[in-house]
Order: sequence, then structure tokens, then C-alpha cells
Amino acid sequence: MNDWYPIARTWVAHPQSPQIGGALELYADADPSVPVAPGQAITLTLAVTPTGGAYRTYGYLLDDFLGQAARMVRHRGMSHLANGRYATYASDAEPRTVSCLLKIKDDAQEGAVLLPRVVVGLVPTQGDRLISSAAISDAGFRVRRHWLPGQSLNVHPGGQAALPAGHTQAPGLRFMGVSLAQHGAVTCLPDGSVTYQADPVHLGYDRFELAFEDEMGHRVWSEVTVYIGDFGASPGAVVGYG
Repeated sequence: MNDWYPIARTWVAHPQSPQIGGALELYADADPSVPVAPGQAITLTLAVTPTGGAYRTYGYLLDDFLGQAARMVRHRGMSHLANGRYATYASDAEPRTVSCLLKIKDDAQEGAVLLPRVVVGLVPTQGDRLISSAAISDAGFRVRRHWLPGQSLNVHPGGQAALPAGHTQAPGLRFMGVSLAQHGAVTCLPDGSVTYQADPVHLGYDRFELAFEDEMGHRVWSEVTVYIGDFGASPGAVVGYG
């Protein structure tokens, strides 16, 4: 599954017969390190692998991770149970892989987080009670209508650095202004350039944010990290304007 990104993995074993167990792996076709946008579709794949010949090994995806930000479009091979779980199972020691499709809602809140949780359980022999793992989550997705990379500046105490006009590649976004910095003064000119004036007595880090807006009026922020001082023996620790 080289084209898929691992999201979560969990496993379970019979407490008296540890050779009987099962594992569940959850993958996605979207990179969890990159924000997802409203309207974007994500395919999740659950791979259930039994070991030791249990009667059935169940894989569950809890539906509460969808919240108000996403909806399930399709879940072939999975049942949606009354307890809020999408479920599938493998039997006769044969692994099973199923996929479901979810979609980020068009009105999803900026910054909303989707963190899938999974459970794996086994029934050793027919009629036995389910033995299950805890609910596990690892990687997830953050909703961003637009994603802008951060930037950095390196200045001397009391020094000045500027982000020139057009400093951020933001197609379809309009530059609105800047936030305040804690240890320096930030100004912006009508051409879109931004200047940071460092406090002459401060050494270390500072930060401020650039504000943009799309055609629908949604506000987008991009952070600028400022290092005030001399890196000395650590050149290249921050690369940016200045």
C-alpha cells in the first residue's frame, strides 16, 4: 500500500491463548501532515488481519470523529452499528480489507480536526464473548480552506527586516494586514510589504501573523517567526528574509 498513508494501528490477543489474536491497520489516501479543504473527499481503508484461527476478528471505525466537519458518503463492506461504529470482520484466518469514503463538509469550521479512532476485537469460537482492544487514534486531519507556509526573519537587536510585496504565494487571497508582535513593531505599506523593527534590548524569538482573506470572506493566517540575535555557531537554523 505504497500510495496510502498510515493513520492508526491496533491489535488484540486472547488473554489465555495469546497465539489467537488480530490486528487492524487504518490507511488514508490523504497525507495527514497536509491540511484538508472543505469539499475534499478522503478514502479510508481498514485492513483486518486475524492470527491463530479465531472464529471472527472484527474491525471497528468509530463514527464520532466525523463530528460536524465531515460526513460518510460510502462504506461498502462495513455495517453502521447503532453504537456508532462502522464494523467489518474477517473469519477463517483470512484477512479482510474494506474502504469507506468520507467528505469534508463545505461549511466545515476552519481548524476543525478529524481524528479517526479504531478498535479491533475477536471472538475465539462461535458463541464466545467479544474480546476487544481499547480505542486507538494516532494521525488525523485538520481542515484548512487555504494553506500558507510560515516564514522566518533573522535580525540583530534593534535591527529591521522586511518582507517585500508579494512575500507570500497566496493565489485567490487578498492580503489584509498583520498582527502585533510582542518584542518589536510591525508595519505594512499599501504595496503589501511588511517591516519588522526589533526591540533593541530583546534577544531570542518573536512572532507575528499575516492575515489574508478569500473571496468568501474567510480569514487565513500565516505565521512569521523572528529570531533576534546572532546564531553564531548555528548558521542556517532559520532561513528567511533579513
